Amino acid sequence: MINGHAVFTESDPNAKFVMVFQGRYEKPLLVQLKGILDKITIAFKPLGLNQFIRTFFCEMASQPLQLFQQWNTDRGYPSFLEPFFETSDNAKRVKILESFLLSVYVPLSEQVVLQKAIDLLSDFNEELPVPKIAASVGLNNRTFDRTFQKHVGIPPVGYRKIARFRHSLKNKLVNQRFKKLTEIGYESNFYDQSYFIKIYNQLAGVCPKTFFNTIDKLAHDNLILQFINK
Repeated sequence: MINGHAVFTESDPNAKFVMVFQGRYEKPLLVQLKGILDKITIAFKPLGLNQFIRTFFCEMASQPLQLFQQWNTDRGYPSFLEPFFETSDNAKRVKILESFLLSVYVPLSEQVVLQKAIDLLSDFNEELPVPKIAASVGLNNRTFDRTFQKHVGIPPVGYRKIARFRHSLKNKLVNQRFKKLTEIGYESNFYDQSYFIKIYNQLAGVCPKTFFNTIDKLAHDNLILQFINK
């Protein structure tokens, strides 16, 4: 069951395969699992999933969470799912998944332009204004904003906010460069501490101090989870 930013999944031996897609990150995603589940999570980098769908990203990600049905009409989809879940060998699962993804792969025509824009929006050593980023990729402001939203699902300014949040997480949890919250904030260009706290409350659900004290790193530190006991 999907409800806003929450998804509730319960084990059911008679149920069919279900794919849930999170395309818009506006606040924390709550995942509640019940029973024994055979579950896989695919984390695509920005523009990654665009190579494997037949519609614009913004059209598919109309809600924070939704069922993913882009591959339902593909002939190879059922033949991918069954052998994938029939084996418990992770190496075999990776090969099966890679084979299917290659079968539906279609290059994104705007990949080079958008990737350059994403790299610039994520560069906090030289934080260029959005109009300058638009000019650097050869687009006017309006066209840049429209193209970015079409393929990323949010405007450039919104993406930079999330990129700044992720940058601060990386410095604290992965690079372990800073201990003080003020240092973490300034390094990611959160020059206003109140704004730093506001963004964490919005995207993490709690203030920075509480967040860093209640999370765990998984998948070689690439996945950050906050476990909630009920």
